Amino acid sequence: MNNGQKMLEALQNNQLDEANDFFKRALATDSDEQLYHLADDLYHLGFLEETQMIYKQLLALYPEDDELKIGLAEIAIEANEIDSAMDWLLDIPEESETFPQALLVLADLYQVQGLYEVSEQKLLKAKDILPDEPVIQFALAELHFSMGKYAQAIRAYEELMIQGYDEFTGVNLANRCGSAYSALGDLDQAVEYLEQSVEENETVNGLFELGITYMQQKEFKRANEVFFKLKDLDPSYTSVYPNLAQSLEEENQLEKAAEVIQEGLRMDQYNYELFAIGAEVALRLEQEETAEDYYLEAIALAPENESLQLAYSNLLLKQERIEETVNLIDQALQNGQSDPQFYWNLAVANEKLEEYDKAEQAFEQAYPAFRQNKDFLKSYIYFLREAGNRTTIKQAVTDYLLIEPSDEEILGILEEINTNY
Repeated sequence: MNNGQKMLEALQNNQLDEANDFFKRALATDSDEQLYHLADDLYHLGFLEETQMIYKQLLALYPEDDELKIGLAEIAIEANEIDSAMDWLLDIPEESETFPQALLVLADLYQVQGLYEVSEQKLLKAKDILPDEPVIQFALAELHFSMGKYAQAIRAYEELMIQGYDEFTGVNLANRCGSAYSALGDLDQAVEYLEQSVEENETVNGLFELGITYMQQKEFKRANEVFFKLKDLDPSYTSVYPNLAQSLEEENQLEKAAEVIQEGLRMDQYNYELFAIGAEVALRLEQEETAEDYYLEAIALAPENESLQLAYSNLLLKQERIEETVNLIDQALQNGQSDPQFYWNLAVANEKLEEYDKAEQAFEQAYPAFRQNKDFLKSYIYFLREAGNRTTIKQAVTDYLLIEPSDEEILGILEEINTNY
């Protein structure tokens, strides 16, 4: 038994001091071939410093062994010594058999640094050298996927699948194709691949993505089936609960949706989306008190979320809690919220408070966003009529009649304007 083997045996027995002694002896007395094997074993065991020492000793003896340089580069990457890794890889000449492998590692390094175009150049160069190498083809597909070049990624994934690969380094190729087609908006093709992916390997992530795509297709019944299967498979997969509740709501299964919300909150009480969707469901069930509780919880978890603030202001306005509505909206606007619906709600609330100047200001700020909304326009026209605003009311009436040209009531107001103004 050589010293390297004795070192590995000592490590197995947790005899670290003895292992260190045998390692020093191995460096001094073991053959080069034995050291190559020892380095390989130590690398896979995670003893990178010792592996590096062997590689450097061997490289001094065999300076043309470029695989050692790649090994040293990989160890440098593990230690986050990026410049050192680059130096080792760039030292490998183009005529070396390991040059394509060096290009692959360089591409990974550049991608990690966000230099996607440089990474792509390295991979394309590697592909020119080894055009039929599936590892390079897969690396290019993954890079193009991460860059948003989905059509190019799909072509590469599909070519690998034609060659007989279902997955590569643990990545399901059908799932990748489904995700890419979904990103391109081709939901039918996306579903076809995602269904294939789930058939090949039913994972929670695959089920979730398939369910989301069904929702995008408005196939809520199928989405519900997939989400329930996912939930049964892994109840701790908390992302499923808000989406399942929303899908059930779309199917008007409101009681079931409410149950899913409660179940989800038992698993994750810090998910603001669960509270937000729970509030929507509660409102449809005419449970306004529950809805308010949910809104307040959601806003506490996501105070910068504009849609939550707006939805809560809608509820307060509906309940005629006018001063609370004004206070909420004023605070939201001070915090930088900008949805024009805030101004519409504020206009209505201030009008009810008989704060007509403030109401008029709010209406004016909402007007550009709602010039094609007949409900807003009609409300604004009535306000302007009462306020005696002769200029703006003509434009508002004109905008309204472009949408509803036969509305007798507004036509009457137009006649009144033309007569009196």
